[in-house]
Amino acid sequence: MKRQIDETDRRLITRLQENARIPTAALAREVGLSRSAVQERLERLEKAEVIKGYTVQLGDHAKPVLLAEVMIQLEQKQSVGVVGALQKIPHCIRCLAVSGEYDLIAEVAANTPEELDGVLDRIGGMAGIKRTSSSIILSTKFDRR
Repeated sequence: MKRQIDETDRRLITRLQENARIPTAALAREVGLSRSAVQERLERLEKAEVIKGYTVQLGDHAKPVLLAEVMIQLEQKQSVGVVGALQKIPHCIRCLAVSGEYDLIAEVAANTPEELDGVLDRIGGMAGIKRTSSSIILSTKFDRR
């Protein structure tokens, strides 16, 4: 039987989303449990894939200057090959399968307009891609990830 996530688990997850490097002892103090109890909870959450990993979030001064969303329409049955090719492009930081007129959305990061232009040309010229449409992201209004 799968155990439900309780309020303490939610508090731990929320705190880890704020700072994934917070020491277990500090987490324990914040939720009122022993260090070992918190460690057991974290291990359980990881095993259940509630927590799938820990990451680094870059500050504004370290982030690429330009981000773009590239809507991609595929040739029939070309998804696997195109996704594999996109994964090999370091500037492509995320790829989402979507429904509708387009099949994929690729998020692309670059430091200069020229660099972005080159990446967009590379994506547009890939085998298996029928059409692309790109939008440069001007600002993030909020991000709950």
